[in-house]
Amino acid sequence: MAYIELSKKNYFDNLALLSSKLGDKSRLAVVLKDNAYGHGLAQMAALAKTFGITKAIVRNHQEAKVIEGMFPFIMILTPDMATVSGDFSLVINSLLDLSLAPKGAKIHLKIDSGMHRSGISIEEIEQAFIMIEKEGLILEGVMTHFRSADELNGELFWQMKVWEDIKERVQKLIQKYGWQRPLFHAANSSALLRLQHYHDDFARCGIATYGYDEFHPSFGKFALKPVLTLWAEKIATRSLKKGMRVGYGGVGVCHHDSVVSTYDVGYGDGYFRYNGEGDLSTAEGYPIIGRVSMDNISIISKEDKVALFGDAKALAHYHDSIVYEVLVSLSRDIRRVVV
Repeated sequence: MAYIELSKKNYFDNLALLSSKLGDKSRLAVVLKDNAYGHGLAQMAALAKTFGITKAIVRNHQEAKVIEGMFPFIMILTPDMATVSGDFSLVINSLLDLSLAPKGAKIHLKIDSGMHRSGISIEEIEQAFIMIEKEGLILEGVMTHFRSADELNGELFWQMKVWEDIKERVQKLIQKYGWQRPLFHAANSSALLRLQHYHDDFARCGIATYGYDEFHPSFGKFALKPVLTLWAEKIATRSLKKGMRVGYGGVGVCHHDSVVSTYDVGYGDGYFRYNGEGDLSTAEGYPIIGRVSMDNISIISKEDKVALFGDAKALAHYHDSIVYEVLVSLSRDIRRVVV
């Protein structure tokens, strides 16, 4: 059956590179949201713990429960305040969240520094402090998110200046209320890789831990290694003559006598639907022929198994997409194997 291979060595090499940028692995928080970007939440969490990571970030309460007890610090990005339970850190995305958060909860106040997607506005910071005290919440952290860290422009530095001003406001309010200094964090993978120096308490890294960056070449190259390889296993093989057609609509044409095999991965497994136009090959270079079906794919190959991709960039480029989408689309039902 089809399976996903996860390289422990590549993952550890990526974590080591990012930790070196931060000076210590304790300052690296791994983002495991959305089934660890399609890699498998349980598998990647176990690897991160083995490496010595102490901070993990997930999307919701359900994901947090899967890795509960594995890390001293687990943060939920979009908590459902009505159902959340356990010793987790909750991201506050609005003033409404503050009114709904359970009394005594550890919270990370997200402040909009320019992305304009979620988080309270700068003008709402003081109101947030009033509500935190009223609702009996624990301000464990203050955070923001950079919108253009991977873009070829200077917006990152403009937003960093806004973030520094925000931190000054927060620190004055902390002194006023007599609270303990919170953890400050802002950098994602791109910001951490791009900056020469990063001074906040920790960075939240997702895509780089899995081996990718989305930088313009002028930013340089980073020794990141893709962690995931998608393997498909053979269902059937046939020898076809020149001119024979393969698959739905017969759009796959054998331009010479060929051995064509069918393998057990299709768009139902999250592998993007190839319509048979243009050239698309496996990681080993075997040509895909005809349209990708829901549950299978035809390839000019007689191998018992093939690696459909080991680096998602080529597939993302072909489909005019991004690596993130290719990875998170992979079905949770595909078996994950750590090697």
